[in-house]
Amino acid sequence: LTSTRVMPSTSTRKMAPVMGGQAAGGLLLIAVARDISERRQAQERLKHLAHYDGLTGLPNRSLFYQTLAQAVELAQEKSWRIVVLFIALDRFKSINDTLGAALGDELLRQFSNRLVECVRLRDTVGRLGNDEFALILTMSRNQQEAVAVANQVREALRAPFDLRGHAATLTASIGIAMYPDDATDPETLIKYANTAMGGAKQAGRDGYRFFTAGMNVQVLARLDLELALRHALEHEQFILYYQPKVDLRTGRISGVEALLRWRRPGYGLVAPAEFVPVLEDTGLIVRVGAWVIQAACRQIAEWRDSEVGPVHVAVNVSSRQFAEGDLEGEVTRALTRHNVAPELLELELTETALMSNAERTIVVLGKLKKIGVKVAIDDFGTGYSSLAYLQRFPIDKLKIDIAFVRNITSNPNDAAIALAIVSMAHSLKLSVVAEGVESRPQLEYLRRNRCDEIQGFYFSRALPALELGQMIAAGAGLPPGHDPAAQPAQTLLIVDDDVNVLSSLHRLFRPEGYQILTASTPAEGFEMLALHRVHVIVCDQRMPSMSGTEFLSKVKELYPETIRIILSGYTGLEAVLDSINRGAIYRFYTKPWDDTQLRDNIRLAFQHYWMVNQPGLARVAVR
Repeated sequence: LTSTRVMPSTSTRKMAPVMGGQAAGGLLLIAVARDISERRQAQERLKHLAHYDGLTGLPNRSLFYQTLAQAVELAQEKSWRIVVLFIALDRFKSINDTLGAALGDELLRQFSNRLVECVRLRDTVGRLGNDEFALILTMSRNQQEAVAVANQVREALRAPFDLRGHAATLTASIGIAMYPDDATDPETLIKYANTAMGGAKQAGRDGYRFFTAGMNVQVLARLDLELALRHALEHEQFILYYQPKVDLRTGRISGVEALLRWRRPGYGLVAPAEFVPVLEDTGLIVRVGAWVIQAACRQIAEWRDSEVGPVHVAVNVSSRQFAEGDLEGEVTRALTRHNVAPELLELELTETALMSNAERTIVVLGKLKKIGVKVAIDDFGTGYSSLAYLQRFPIDKLKIDIAFVRNITSNPNDAAIALAIVSMAHSLKLSVVAEGVESRPQLEYLRRNRCDEIQGFYFSRALPALELGQMIAAGAGLPPGHDPAAQPAQTLLIVDDDVNVLSSLHRLFRPEGYQILTASTPAEGFEMLALHRVHVIVCDQRMPSMSGTEFLSKVKELYPETIRIILSGYTGLEAVLDSINRGAIYRFYTKPWDDTQLRDNIRLAFQHYWMVNQPGLARVAVR
């Protein structure tokens, strides 16, 4: 900047020029120059900070909105289609918490660089929040181009990020909204893209979803649900139901699990699956979880002081409550307030909650153990557990997830996992609870394989406190299990979809003194095997739902000690011979059969069973 002053001179001969020379007419010209480069640089820096993200260098939310508004104006003139992709990194918080904020920032920088490489020069990339990014795509064709870019972004995340020696992998959930199909103004486009991103997360993450009008309805309903849940906590609309657990050795109720319910005005009783995820997402679960502990201890005290007596109550602790809440303080305050013995309270935590910060978990659980409360790992087998840490955790119980119990009598893989959990738990001096038991065969299979407790609809659904207390006071329990000593020495199971064949074989073997069980389907056969200790199985090959060889192959894995026989008129022997070679089948006999020969061969099958499994009783099979 230059400033100039003009001054009159009385004697031009006596004064020399100061700056810029002497002006004509006896005037003196004075100029002053200032360097304003730093001021201009500072202004440019302020302008850049106002419009660009300081970490990644990408346009920030303000500039992104401006750019989108300009793109929409241009699209109106050119009849183009504008696509907005809202991108949220999945589980970024866990990496940021584990590796630290510095490496988390480095991950965002690296991802932003990869994101820029996924788009064309005329497209725009912006950072809208912590782990949220967005793209503006200008297209003149259909939505498949948006799909291609979404997949390109997902593919860019496949390669691990190198964070100063730490390898990290990520996925992204992507929401897509389009102009003019979904909205015509920038704010609504971004809002709808965000909504669609939420749909992608709910669908399992690592995917993309387009916005639909239905999504907007869902968002409004979600906001209404959140407000209602905050109101519910303030106005005591939550209640606890209790589902009993049963000791398989005594058949008596050994404790209960407290389950949260919401009595929403105008809606009735709301199931947990409809509102607990919202409590988790909003963080309300921390406050609600503290309320549950207080309510459970209050109920323990009420039962203790009534005819019901002391009842062990288990309470679920969410991952957020364990990580963010004062669990030790909440438990201590609740026990003290209601004067409850600590051993009557049990806390159930998932593997995910325990393993998120294993060292902190050891400290917290150690404090809870000193108080005297019990600790169980819920849904065991569905998450990630380090066995090295598992033996260090001061826990008392493992709960087998319902996913492994549902088909435990017919799926060898589920049965193997469940029995492995039982065996491992007992080796670690822990007890085992199987949840989701809904049938007598499931119950008997678990009882036979030394599971300690069960809970599920077979015994009882979750009940209000009053009904559950009446059930305990009445001495409700399970029917007694089968006494192996009282069971006939030799049990034969016949599986055939032809009722005439079942009747004929039953008449044929009845004089032999066997306990004879019959099943017209493989499913019934699995139930009989779970309910009874079967020694020899005779099965038809051709059945509608499952062939005899397939059935007996599964039986071999579930009950390897059984003697398995195919009896069939089916002439295609390739599958049968293959099963014989793999050891799934002991013998194959054809229909029609010779009565005398078949009776003799079944006697030999029983003899073979006792020779292999109990050599001292081998003579029992020969009469």
